[in-house]
Amino acid sequence: MRVYFLMIFTILFSLLCPAVNVNDNDDEDQEVKLVGDKNYSNNENLIYDGIDVSNYQKDIDWRTTARDDNIKFVYIKATEGATHKQHRYRRNIENARRHGIKVGSYHFMTTTSSVESQFKNFISVALPEEQDLVPLLDVEKRGGWTVKQLQDSVMKFAIMLEQHYGCKPMIYASSSYFNNYLGAQFAHYPLFIARYAKSEPSLYYGAKWILWQFSDRGRIDGIDALVDLSRFNRGYSVKDIAYKNHVRRKVRRNNGEVPRPKIKHQEKPEVPMSPKQRREIENNYKNKEKTEAQKRGEEAEKKRLKEEEKRRKEEAKQAEQQRKAEEKKRKEIEKRQKEIEKKHKEEERKRLEEEKKRQQQEQKRREEEAKKRAHNLAQDRMKAAKERAADIEKEKQLQQQRQQHDELQRAKDERIKQQQQQEKAAAKQSKTSNSTTVKPIKANKANQSSADNDEIHYNTRGKAKTSK
Repeated sequence: MRVYFLMIFTILFSLLCPAVNVNDNDDEDQEVKLVGDKNYSNNENLIYDGIDVSNYQKDIDWRTTARDDNIKFVYIKATEGATHKQHRYRRNIENARRHGIKVGSYHFMTTTSSVESQFKNFISVALPEEQDLVPLLDVEKRGGWTVKQLQDSVMKFAIMLEQHYGCKPMIYASSSYFNNYLGAQFAHYPLFIARYAKSEPSLYYGAKWILWQFSDRGRIDGIDALVDLSRFNRGYSVKDIAYKNHVRRKVRRNNGEVPRPKIKHQEKPEVPMSPKQRREIENNYKNKEKTEAQKRGEEAEKKRLKEEEKRRKEEAKQAEQQRKAEEKKRKEIEKRQKEIEKKHKEEERKRLEEEKKRQQQEQKRREEEAKKRAHNLAQDRMKAAKERAADIEKEKQLQQQRQQHDELQRAKDERIKQQQQQEKAAAKQSKTSNSTTVKPIKANKANQSSADNDEIHYNTRGKAKTSK
């Protein structure tokens, strides 16, 4: 049994030891797990102490949000400028306090309204009895104000808040905004600095920040939008921003609302600084600021001269590079122009050669056509001459045939005439003879000339021929 209990004890001790070690870690040993170069997004290892919300986060499930052990406080936007009031402010502050979250209210300061009107707008919404944290003044814009006007307006607003709530308000600004515009006058105020980077904010004038808003892309259960995440500086906690004014707090009770737990030990209110002490501190800071400004001016002048020399060298180098580039470009342009001219000349030469060749071909074609026409003309002339000669020859033959025919016809007519004369002579002789009857002598066909009975025909060439 002893061995069994020892084994159980060893297992339980091994399981509980890591949890004890984590809880015993000091805040100084814990480091923020950074995600990204310019911003962070929370995960299970990311350390944050509080958030701030506005209408942008819409309706929040504060029951679920309150389960996040990292959230020790929440700042809720109440007003902006002289007239704007957040319509979800009342619901957010009541439900956040109902679920045990320390709450505070902030005002977004603008440069288009007077400080008095903005102050009245804020105190009409952010009631002192509902605050667990000191009021927060959000300063992000400068508008058309000079630095002096901005500093005077913010200081006036801060003094009015201090007089109304009985405590110094906390100033919210980015690190660059505080260093450039707010300056030493606000170095003794509680500061809430925004810087979305890996490194912590660095402030001038000996100022030290209490809260650092390191991300605007947090993911919190119960909130459907991105949330700003913040954490305390080393050595600071919620106690340093708690609202310590002795005011009887009235708890708003809704249906099913749980009242806030009572505070057992109420701290004494902070004693405001006298004007003389404030002036001394401001003068010290101003002298220190003047010395540092003079030193920074000398360093800036040295740096400026160095940068000016570097800039001149860089400009000379760039001018030389530009000159070389222009020279190179000019040579390339000249080279391209020469190539283009050479190409144009080559194209012109080819064109002229082609034109000459075409003209030669055209001349040759014309000569061949002329020769062909002359040849055809000669052939036509020869043919025509032959045809004329043939016609003349044919005409001669026809004339000869006609002459032959005429001669034959005359000979035939002559024979017929002679025969008729013979027949007449024979008939006359027969009449004169009474004693004997003499038969007329018929001409023998054999004795007749063959030409008498010949028929004259013409062949295809026009020559006459006889047929018997």
